[in-house]
Amino acid sequence: MEKRKFEFGKYADMYDEKEVTGKDGIKVIVRDHIPYTEKEAMATEMAEILVMTHDNSCAFESYEFDKYEKFMIAKYYTDIDTDGVTPEEIADFFVNNEIMPEINDIIRKDYNAVDDIYWRIADAFTKTYEDDRCLTKALRTSFGFLFNGEDITKSLAQAEGVRDSLFDALGALRKIEADKEEKIDSGKVTIGGNIISFAKKE
Repeated sequence: MEKRKFEFGKYADMYDEKEVTGKDGIKVIVRDHIPYTEKEAMATEMAEILVMTHDNSCAFESYEFDKYEKFMIAKYYTDIDTDGVTPEEIADFFVNNEIMPEINDIIRKDYNAVDDIYWRIADAFTKTYEDDRCLTKALRTSFGFLFNGEDITKSLAQAEGVRDSLFDALGALRKIEADKEEKIDSGKVTIGGNIISFAKKE
């Protein structure tokens, strides 16, 4: 099969524009297709807003999904200038003007790809968060030298040094305890430098 050269850049701009009229008479221009790079940008922006970390806990802000989705649709698929506008304002505008069903009909096929990219990103965020807090991560942090193939001689030598110090301290503590027991067994205990005898008098 003979290979052909294509001008792929021109296909990104192959879209139709349709006009939607709101209940209040305002007209909105809606594109039925956006380039793949814009799909990725839209999905990533939504994921960064809706999936986040709060105080070391992963939070999926599902209750805000609807308004942010409408805002992103306005930003990427329509001629609405969203600078300085809140997601709540866009959501109210779409709902109160009853134009969301018409917009959905126009973008549905193309938006499926955006939705798919969004859920993949959101899933990756969640899995990364969970992996960072799992037991394997904790073991890697504590015993990293066992997993990364580094020379462990130095680490083991340090561990043995700590072990020897602990054994020395434990030995000294046992000797002190043994001395105390020996003194008590002999019937004499030293308190504040004075020897007190508990031996029975004959």
